[in-house]
Amino acid sequence: MNSFKQGDEFKYRLSSFLSQEGKLLPLDRISFINSSVILIQTVEKEKFVLKRHQKKENVNLQWDFFDELDESNAVPFKRYPNGRKIISRNNYYWTITPFIQGEKLNYNLEADRLNAVKVLKEFHHKAKNIHISSATPEDYLFSRWYQRLLLFKKTASIFKECGFENLYKDIVQTTVIQLRLITEFPWESYELAAKKKGEWIHGDVASHNFLRSNQTHVIDFDLLKCTTQLYDYIQLGQRFLPYINWNLDKLLAYQMVQEKDVKAWVYAICIPSDVMREWLHYLYRKPTSGRHRYLSVMEEKWIKRSNFVKNSKLMLKSI
Repeated sequence: MNSFKQGDEFKYRLSSFLSQEGKLLPLDRISFINSSVILIQTVEKEKFVLKRHQKKENVNLQWDFFDELDESNAVPFKRYPNGRKIISRNNYYWTITPFIQGEKLNYNLEADRLNAVKVLKEFHHKAKNIHISSATPEDYLFSRWYQRLLLFKKTASIFKECGFENLYKDIVQTTVIQLRLITEFPWESYELAAKKKGEWIHGDVASHNFLRSNQTHVIDFDLLKCTTQLYDYIQLGQRFLPYINWNLDKLLAYQMVQEKDVKAWVYAICIPSDVMREWLHYLYRKPTSGRHRYLSVMEEKWIKRSNFVKNSKLMLKSI
């Protein structure tokens, strides 16, 4: 199972592996969603999403969470026909999830943005009072964002080579200032309170992790964490911004968080962690091609993002 080429040879080897380890019926079809996720169909036309994982402890955490979660809009793992939760080979761990025919949400659509907020709140409502002993302490969110800033700084030469040195400096300066500003809020207390209450977040609220069929489901829990649910809404707010023209009033209208948390939420959204994340992902996928074009688009968006930060600071002063 260390080869991921498509074709009959791979299908037969995959089918044999799943049959031997999980007693799954022989496969009729396979379709790669990405290098780690495969849509499979058995000879009896049952469809599952087969996923490859690198860390067993992360899979165990998700299984423990799903076992404690009451019926919700989350799509959990499913046991193999022989009852096993996980099968493994070559230091990879494989799970199956029921296949749901549907379409991903599109944050360019107002209705889908409203739907995402509604569905996330429903998930959060269910993802409470779940205490799992195997859950390991996670790094403080803003510590991880600081580490992302350090990685971003290592790309300074690329900005300079492409003629976007001022853009680089502006992003770094804004990040440093905003990381300093959020220290006025007791984030560690928020996290501790959430852990005591057993509150969980999804961790990756990208539009492709919401699947609309007869209802809208939440999928892919690789970044599942026990922490303050504010973090999901910070990320969701950042993801909405490009689609609402970085308009603060429009963002506030979604009423993602309670009034008492608005100030902390907006301050955190102003940290351009998403800008740095997408840039680093881009370099990972395309390390040499199209950089000037990418940075030109980034600069256009950054002007709007900077105005959002300025407007946010004016608004926050009045709270």
